[in-house]
Amino acid sequence: MKRLFPRLCLMLLAVGVCCLSGCVHGNDGISYFPYFWPTPGETFDKYAVRLEVRPLVDSTNPVRTQHVIIATVYDKENTPRRGRRIEWMIEGVGSIVEVDRQGPHSDKERERQRAVSTTSTAVHSHRVTRGNDNQNDDFMIGPGQTWCIVSSPTEGDTHVTVYAPGITDWTKSKVYTTIRWVDAGWVFPPQAQVRTGAEHVLTTKIFRHTDHLPLANYRVRYKIDGGPAAIFVPSRTQEYVAVSDLSGNAQVGIAQASPGLGINRVSVEIIRPPDPSAPSGSGVTLARGETTVEWLAPALSLTHAGPSLSILNGEVNYDTTVTNIGKVESRSMTVSSAVPNGYQYLRSNPPAFVDGNNLVWALPLLPAGQSHKVQATFRATKQGTFRSCAAVLSEEGLKDEKCVDTNVSTASLKVGITGPQAVAVGGIVNFLITANNPGGGPLDNVVLSATFSDGLEHAQRVHSLNMTIGGLGAGEKRDIPLELVARQAGVQSVKVMATSGTLSDQAQATVNVQKPQVSLSIDGRPATKYVGRPAEWTLVLTNPGDAVLSNVVVRDRLPPELDFVNADQGGELRNGEVTWNVGQLQPREQRKLKMTTVGKQAARAAVLSATVTADPGIREDAKATIDIVNTPSAFKFEFYDESDPVAVGGKVRYIIKVTNTGLTPAQGIEIKAVAPPELRVLSAKGEAPETIIGQMITFGKVDNVVKDRTLQYVIEAEGLRAGKVLFRAELRAQGIDPRDPVVEEENTTIVDTGMGVPKPP
Repeated sequence: MKRLFPRLCLMLLAVGVCCLSGCVHGNDGISYFPYFWPTPGETFDKYAVRLEVRPLVDSTNPVRTQHVIIATVYDKENTPRRGRRIEWMIEGVGSIVEVDRQGPHSDKERERQRAVSTTSTAVHSHRVTRGNDNQNDDFMIGPGQTWCIVSSPTEGDTHVTVYAPGITDWTKSKVYTTIRWVDAGWVFPPQAQVRTGAEHVLTTKIFRHTDHLPLANYRVRYKIDGGPAAIFVPSRTQEYVAVSDLSGNAQVGIAQASPGLGINRVSVEIIRPPDPSAPSGSGVTLARGETTVEWLAPALSLTHAGPSLSILNGEVNYDTTVTNIGKVESRSMTVSSAVPNGYQYLRSNPPAFVDGNNLVWALPLLPAGQSHKVQATFRATKQGTFRSCAAVLSEEGLKDEKCVDTNVSTASLKVGITGPQAVAVGGIVNFLITANNPGGGPLDNVVLSATFSDGLEHAQRVHSLNMTIGGLGAGEKRDIPLELVARQAGVQSVKVMATSGTLSDQAQATVNVQKPQVSLSIDGRPATKYVGRPAEWTLVLTNPGDAVLSNVVVRDRLPPELDFVNADQGGELRNGEVTWNVGQLQPREQRKLKMTTVGKQAARAAVLSATVTADPGIREDAKATIDIVNTPSAFKFEFYDESDPVAVGGKVRYIIKVTNTGLTPAQGIEIKAVAPPELRVLSAKGEAPETIIGQMITFGKVDNVVKDRTLQYVIEAEGLRAGKVLFRAELRAQGIDPRDPVVEEENTTIVDTGMGVPKPP
């Protein structure tokens, strides 16, 4: 016994540990207290408090269809609980055909009358499809939801119990619902639009769902729920129960108590008759729906349009339009219009019945959204303002009337033509014809006739044109372009005439057609260029004639001894040619095109050739011959000050050194310096006589400066006022372009210390 007691204690301790370990397990580590032996694979959820099932209300479905039931488990915060077990149990007819397969229990325990699923553990909603192309039967499942599908091949009731074992409150862990299966289908009455004052028949079709054969003796309850005053006929009540006939139709008529616009909402309830085998049985409501009846009436809109201005003895047209803006047709109608005093009736479409001073048109039925149009034409026999009115009266008593005022006055017609004074042969001549009505009344059917001399030609290869520009209002001016081509030199003319009825006017324009001219020259002085140095060129382009030159292009082909540097006015190098697209060159205009090149290698009589072209077929060439030689000498140019900074009143010396680093003696070395205004030049000394004029210091020319010889120049100046200044020195010599001397600059700081000249740093 002493040996058994320790073993017994160890066994009890192990049992206690096992029991405690069974208290905490599951997805959320939820206690199963007070039960130490939980149901295998399931625990209570201390956070789950409520089970919701939809649809919860009892429903009626046709047999052989599928009914979807969705269950959701919620906590106290109405947050769905994910991964919770749901049990589905049914009694009566039908069976479970499908269940949510997600989760550890789903579908594994599915039977005909019982199934298990797990609420969705996803964080987002997802769509469940039936596997067909019809998206209308899909449904959405959110987090914490699961689903089950029930069906029945026979009529009867299916009682469904939905159970969430994780909810500790037994009164809230089960939900019950009933599905009623019937072998019946139905079609509710469609929405209708009915003319006010008429009667409309509502028809509900009832048939067997399995073979679509009609079902008789089903009750259909109709009820008017809102809208204008309406009744069912023949009962003259707001509610009526119709019985389906052998064709499966349950019908009732609806009419208005008094005509008026509006919409009636009609609720429809389908009731299956009681079971004759059950004496105490009652009818079963299969479905509820709603339809609408919109009561409509025609609505007419009349427009009467005519000109605000017209001319004396001219035709005046008025357009009258009757439009049915309602949703139902309007029966026959009459349009009438009185002839204004001062007008003479000429014609109309359709023909009018003339009743004294009135015009009458009898028009037929007018469908919804369509129009009747009437056009009447008069002649204005007097000047002044006249009012024309039109009225419509329909068979339903609808009326409308519109009026328009027209001012009748005299009109006049003027025409003019303008164009360029000169143009080149082959060029385009743009004339502008102006038709003007300076009078107080409008003009109709204005026609322009243009004829031009043989030296001008239209694109249609004709020498005359007729153009109809239509009407011109009072004070209106209209421009009509006329484009011709100049074919022959000399003075050419264009004549234009404008007519409108009995009115007419004419004008003429001339143009001097000239043979086009253009000149081109090349200025590249001096004629000697140096290897490695830039050379400036100017191409002078001139139009000496009186005609505008168009599409002007200049091309300059460089010899191989020159390299292109840049060009102004958009010139650019293309395939060895510098090209300028000048565009138009006006009469007597001169254009200077500049270009910079650099000598690449020495050459004698190198040729720079240029060409200018323009429309039509104009061409002119120019050439320039140059010598490209090697630079005879080269220089080292130095310029510096001996003390910086310098005080106001102090003196500073500037040193200029020029060294010939070339292979040959240098000729014509000349130094020029320009002092800033903050300095006063005191003295200058160098290799040649100096000249001081204000701020400019010039030294004479020095020739025959051999290789490596250095020329030195000294300039002494006094500081006048504080500041940072720039002293400039220029070197000129033979072989250096006088327009582009060698330049050196020296910066000097002048300070005002008030304590004498500071020591240089």
